[in-house]
Amino acid sequence: METVENYKQTNRYWWLMLIIGILSIICGIWVFRNPVESYFALAVYFSLMFILFGIGEIVNAFANQRYRSWGWGLAMGILDLVIGFILLGNLDWAADMLPYLVGFILMFVGIDFIGQSSQMQSLRIPNWGWVLTGGILTLIFSFLIIFHPLFGILNIIVWTGLAFIFGGISAVIYSLALK
Repeated sequence: METVENYKQTNRYWWLMLIIGILSIICGIWVFRNPVESYFALAVYFSLMFILFGIGEIVNAFANQRYRSWGWGLAMGILDLVIGFILLGNLDWAADMLPYLVGFILMFVGIDFIGQSSQMQSLRIPNWGWVLTGGILTLIFSFLIIFHPLFGILNIIVWTGLAFIFGGISAVIYSLALK
């Protein structure tokens, strides 16, 4: 049985979380003070994520060769890898494409939520309506980003900055609670 004393003993490095929280808050403020630079940093981040996801999908495909559809996973991995390297090599293009990439990713997430809510309803799982509502709202915002890229650019910057700030505040509060 874990006691409060044991928990605090295992978390004697509370100050690391404090440092992370403070750095995260500073990073969030930097995003708001330097929106253009932070937007390009996000373009680099998304390019690198495509490369990492591509590598992961390729490794996963080779690890699961005995399954019937492993070739599709390999194809998607290669496609993600190629897209990532193209975006990383052309950061201006990556910055131009970023709202569309985010918009299409959110569109597929919204469609997935709508499908999941339908399955939840058929299985009589409660709260399926909330999942449906979230899926519809995600779909609406994805269309706003796709058809109004400036809206998408502004939202990407604002939500990233807020995520850093609120994540940092949470880390600071957590670290002080561990102290």
